[in-house]
Amino acid sequence: MSSISIKVIEFDTSVTNNISKEYWQIIASPYNNASSNGKENSSQQNNDEPSQSTPSTPSLLSDLQLHSTEMGEIAEMPDYENLSTSAVLHYCKYKILKPYLRLLGVMGLRPNSEESERISRYCILSNFHTFQVIVFMCIGYVLQYMACYRRDRGFCYVAASLESEITTKPRSYEKTCHGNAIFAYFIPNGLHLIAYLYTVYLFRVKENEQLQNLMERAFLLSSNPANRGGQKRLVRILWLFIGLGVVWMISALVAVSLMSARDVVTFQWLKHGSSDIKTVLKVLLILCTMWHDMVQGTIITSYCLQGQLLISHLHFLRVKLLQHTVSGLEWMKEISEFRKLLKYFNDEYGPAVCIYTVVNMSWAMSGTAWLLKYDIQNSGINPLTCINIANVILWIWIAIAPFIQAARLTTACSMIQSVGHEVRVRPFVYQSTPGEDLDTLLLYTSSLKMCARLYRVPITGRYLCLLLTLGSVTSLTLGQCQFFY
Repeated sequence: MSSISIKVIEFDTSVTNNISKEYWQIIASPYNNASSNGKENSSQQNNDEPSQSTPSTPSLLSDLQLHSTEMGEIAEMPDYENLSTSAVLHYCKYKILKPYLRLLGVMGLRPNSEESERISRYCILSNFHTFQVIVFMCIGYVLQYMACYRRDRGFCYVAASLESEITTKPRSYEKTCHGNAIFAYFIPNGLHLIAYLYTVYLFRVKENEQLQNLMERAFLLSSNPANRGGQKRLVRILWLFIGLGVVWMISALVAVSLMSARDVVTFQWLKHGSSDIKTVLKVLLILCTMWHDMVQGTIITSYCLQGQLLISHLHFLRVKLLQHTVSGLEWMKEISEFRKLLKYFNDEYGPAVCIYTVVNMSWAMSGTAWLLKYDIQNSGINPLTCINIANVILWIWIAIAPFIQAARLTTACSMIQSVGHEVRVRPFVYQSTPGEDLDTLLLYTSSLKMCARLYRVPITGRYLCLLLTLGSVTSLTLGQCQFFY
């Protein structure tokens, strides 16, 4: 019995020694597993005594290999260096780009599918859809003119006392509705349509890949190891802007619907028409007005999205330079490409937003003056309701949104100007870089002059804060002097 126990102990010791040697061989050189396993199998075949241990040893070694590979996969899972370009572009396309391009296609700003640009039949259908959108918008302008519906205050008709005085005079539409028809309807609606046509020309004729190019570049930069989690964070921010735009559209639709339900709508030239026709025109007026708001909200939201992508683009470039994951020359080339994107943002896409901002600011200021009873003609029939106040707030919201985004972009551009100083004083990251290269990079970043512009004017946060402070002080002073009573 003692001899048998000694043999068993010796056998176990040899097995464990073989396992330990093989385990350290796997850790030290994983590519030599096949050769080491072959040698062990040959040695086991020459040895006749431990015939029972032959099937157990490879199974244990395979378990060790399995655990080691599993540990390697868990460790490499958050490694962003292994993300391929196709995987990043696929993530960008299906998370944000493709749904938003569909929204632009519904608005008639882009083809509804990628095949529409190559197949003539789809191209004709896409152009016909854009033509339908334009016609639908024009119908909405005519219905607003007929119903005396103004976007700054709702349905506004002439007082009854004024109607009795003009019964002997020729009937004219300017005297039927409140305000001048040219300034209240024709000019704002004309500017609204011009801004849409310019955006259609910009997206479909001149350049229709700028948003896609910018979004793909931003997502590729976010796949850098120094920007871990940047892709998901960027997707959340972009969807936040889209969500805010949708909230504005829904709020504007609710305001128009409540105004239509509250007031008695009378269409010019159809005062003696049937009630069914009036109901259909009333519903059509709400739908056309909703479409106007959707078109404008989509264009301004697209401006905010491009601004956010440019901000993220600069942030990712700054992190890459500070972490020294890119050479100074390559980083300068990236900045040169960014300046092209910024030029398009300011000079090409900015004019459409500027036109909409003129209209929105005029509606916001006119509605505010009307609520404060500074309208000379119609100061006696001024209803101060929550719907009218909410309507004015919506126009203020959509008017100041581009300025806020442009100010944020200017702040990000000014941050890039100081990144050269941060690089110059980093002793460990750039210790092997020649001082001449660092001085060149410092001079390049300090000489950069980039900013967001609206109306050819640089938009900065300090100017917006100054205007907000002056407006608050003026309102408070006038209120203390009882100017608003």
